[in-house]
Amino acid sequence: MKPIAILAFLLPALLSALPAWGQPLPEPPTVGAAELPALLKELRAGGYAIFFRHLETRLDQEDRQPVDLNDCKAQRNLSDEGRARGRLIGVTLKRARIPIGEVHSSPFCRTMETARLIAGRASPDANLFFAIALTDAGKRQKGEALRRMIARRPAPGHNALIVSHTANLQEAVGLWPKPEGVAYVFRGEADGGIRAVARIPPDAWGPVGK
Repeated sequence: MKPIAILAFLLPALLSALPAWGQPLPEPPTVGAAELPALLKELRAGGYAIFFRHLETRLDQEDRQPVDLNDCKAQRNLSDEGRARGRLIGVTLKRARIPIGEVHSSPFCRTMETARLIAGRASPDANLFFAIALTDAGKRQKGEALRRMIARRPAPGHNALIVSHTANLQEAVGLWPKPEGVAYVFRGEADGGIRAVARIPPDAWGPVGK
């Protein structure tokens, strides 16, 4: 078989093996407590997608399989530290006058509670369901959905808040959000691309009581 014919034969398979998001985004700068006020000032103008991995959870709990999304007692839930941090983040964003428009959350109890603590509300979105145990096709679908959500420009003067899980962001843009409670700030570009602006570790918001 001629080289061109071989390439034509293999190209569909090679393309199908590529991640849905193409090349991973580079890790953005980490914003600590000293740099956070400047970032909040930038967020006040709107136009960003703020992704949170759910806040700290209880290590003595795990999700029962299959997951019952209507039974929080059968899931891993936020710890007291996670809830305290969520309240701190919510107060900080409110005092900084950060405009939050759409709020999307994975339907797990820990992600919904994270969104409510931070923004005061949450809308469950099945596209943000924890992707780690799904089939390859399922992971790809969740990753594509999250990538579109991050790339979409929020309403003028607003930011979008998204709460989901580790594997989902990995599938979407190639970034693994660690530890629990870490946030990433993204901005959708006019050409449909995404720019990773900042990574905010959970301790950047200040100390919390347990």
